[in-house]
Amino acid sequence: MKRLIALLGTLTALLVLTSPLGATTIPTQRMFTPEEALTQLKAGNDRFATGHAIHPNQDRQRRLFTTTKGQHPFATVIACSDSRVPVEILFDQGVGDLFVIKVAGNVLDVDEIASVEYGVDHLETPLMLVLGHTHCGAVTAVVQDAPLHGSIPQLVDNIVPAVTKTKHDHPELTGNELVTAAVINNVWQGITDLLMHSPATRARVQAGTLQVQGAVYDIDTGKVEWLGPHPGQEAIMAAAGPADMDHDAEATGHDEAATHGEQEEHQALTHETAMVDEEQASGDMEEAYTQEVEAQATPQPAEKGGASGLWFIFFLLVIILAAVYMKSKTKS
Repeated sequence: MKRLIALLGTLTALLVLTSPLGATTIPTQRMFTPEEALTQLKAGNDRFATGHAIHPNQDRQRRLFTTTKGQHPFATVIACSDSRVPVEILFDQGVGDLFVIKVAGNVLDVDEIASVEYGVDHLETPLMLVLGHTHCGAVTAVVQDAPLHGSIPQLVDNIVPAVTKTKHDHPELTGNELVTAAVINNVWQGITDLLMHSPATRARVQAGTLQVQGAVYDIDTGKVEWLGPHPGQEAIMAAAGPADMDHDAEATGHDEAATHGEQEEHQALTHETAMVDEEQASGDMEEAYTQEVEAQATPQPAEKGGASGLWFIFFLLVIILAAVYMKSKTKS
């Protein structure tokens, strides 16, 4: 009698787990305010730095969800390419949580600004973080006026103003102290370049839907020092002009000695047409891929003898249990 009851309970549990009511659902990604996004990053870094990381949103369900539903990160982060600065790890975040741009020296030139605009304007992330780090090789090279080769000089020229300002404001600093101060000023320089040359970013900041903040990651302790918004943010945005101004060559920081108006206009139109065609093709491919992934993620109908078979066994057990109970009652 007890065995039958135990078996009946086990099968009941199996039936519940295999039914739609027992299926696991994936929660949707909610929208964050700028303050909530910042709190999320701070909490994640605290977990990482203290050895209590939870590694969220890194399983197969999360991958399928972000593939079929698209990416909805809550923060855009530009950080240095340094391998000791793993952004998602140091903030204890997972797949689809952060839109990350990595470049040596965490500089913001035309390409990086374009990537940031995709994050804050297209993906609508409520937070944009410029993340520097201690012992930055790119900043150190500029501080020490080290010989540079290849394309590196064109990269680090964005860091020169920060180093020049640091040396001017703090002539007493040398060595690592000078580098550390320059790293902070380089974060401010990055924010300045972004706000000066990105009307889309300025518009969202003015609307209150975006915060642009700075921070420095300590590669030794694992902790992030939060710098907050640029202290001169209002003055920078005022100097930059209206938020809807054209993003011209001067605004991108790539001044040219001469312009080729007609040629550039033709190239722009050609590029725009190509982008539309590419977007349509990309959309078709994405739709096909999404259908494929959804098909893989959707539970398939049970085969004959599956859930229906379990229900049949359950029904038989109920009859047997009732018969045994009636028989034992008759004997008593």
